[in-house]
Amino acid sequence: MSIIVSQNSTDLVTERVMNALTSQVPPTPTAIAGMRAEKLARILRPAGLSRQKVPKIREIARVLVERGDEEMDAFATARPSPARRMLLELPGVGPKTADVWLSLVAGRDTMPMDTHITRLVRRWHLSSGKDYERINADLRRYVPRGNRQAGHLALIYFGREICQARTPRCEACPVYDDCDAEDKRPRKDS
Repeated sequence: MSIIVSQNSTDLVTERVMNALTSQVPPTPTAIAGMRAEKLARILRPAGLSRQKVPKIREIARVLVERGDEEMDAFATARPSPARRMLLELPGVGPKTADVWLSLVAGRDTMPMDTHITRLVRRWHLSSGKDYERINADLRRYVPRGNRQAGHLALIYFGREICQARTPRCEACPVYDDCDAEDKRPRKDS
């Protein structure tokens, strides 16, 4: 659930919202499915997009309750490809959400991509793909198996802190000499 709450939100806000939610109700599919939509929306509102997130979260909770898999054991124990397909069958779960869950919850060797990683891939010309699946497949060629979770986290940090969207901090970039981005900024002479 926190993966959906985190979409278009900061880690700090997501943590606050999840703490507020868990202080009022156990974060189980049964509790979430039984919660009034208005109450859930009020709690999730600080994370943004609550009108889109609440129906999605409640529907996923309902499906998990119906399947009798509230702990998501079937997803966690399945091999990566079947687990990913199962996650994608859940209402409102797309490739990024599935990959994040597999990586951060189930500890699988997936390479989730957010806007920061996609921006880096495009700036560095690592893929000519237009959709998540193609760009992700191209990126996985550069990040060795067994290092993809660490690679995912490192690239997010790099995209947030150094290679930012509007004002990349090229002066602090450790790969400046290898960067071929069109919006690369000249370094100031020291």
